[in-house]
Amino acid sequence: MKMEDIRVEPLTKENVFHLKHFCSLVCKELEDFLKENALKEQEVDFSRTYLFFHGEVLAGYVTILMDAQKVDYNRQSDPLIKLKGKTNQGYKSVPALKIGRLCVCDRYNTQLENSDFSGLGKIIFSAVLSLAIELSKKAGCRLITTHAKKSTKAYKWYEKLGFLYSFNKEKTEELLAKESVDSIPMLYDLQRILR
Repeated sequence: MKMEDIRVEPLTKENVFHLKHFCSLVCKELEDFLKENALKEQEVDFSRTYLFFHGEVLAGYVTILMDAQKVDYNRQSDPLIKLKGKTNQGYKSVPALKIGRLCVCDRYNTQLENSDFSGLGKIIFSAVLSLAIELSKKAGCRLITTHAKKSTKAYKWYEKLGFLYSFNKEKTEELLAKESVDSIPMLYDLQRILR
C-alpha cells in the first residue's frame, strides 16, 4: 500500500457510523476501544483518533495524546541519558506525543495469513511521525512514546520501526517475562530523523 491509497479523517460524530464495520481478531481490546471509548475520550480532550480509509473501508486507526517520558540520569542504560548535557536545566522528563492505540483491521494485518494488504501500519506511523515533527516545530516534542501490546507482539513491530525500549535490557526482559504486564513502554527519538 501507498499513502496515496489512503484517506485520513479525524473521528467525528458524523463519521462514527464507520466504526461498526471495523474488526480486529488480533486485538479485540483495540477494536472495542475504537467502538466504545474513542469518541468519549475526544469529547473530554484526553486524546484524538484518526481513521484511515482504503476506499470506503475503515482499514485502521490511531489514537494519539500528549505525554512526557521520564528520564533517569542515574541509570546509565537509559536511552535518553545523552540529554543530560543538552540543557542548563535538570529536566526529569522529555515532551512527547504518545500513540495510545494503533490498530489495523484483519484484512490489512499481515500477522494473519489471509490478509489482503500490507503496509498500512507503516503508513499510520508515518502520519504520526509527521504530526510529531510538526509539533516539535511549534510546541516542543522530542519523542513518540507508546506502550506496545505483549499479546500481539507489537513491541517487535515497533522495534523494526526504530523504537527503543524505555527501560534497560534487564528491566525490559523482566517485563516481557511477567504475565501480569500487558504492554511494554517504548520510545522513538525524533532526533533520529531531524538531524
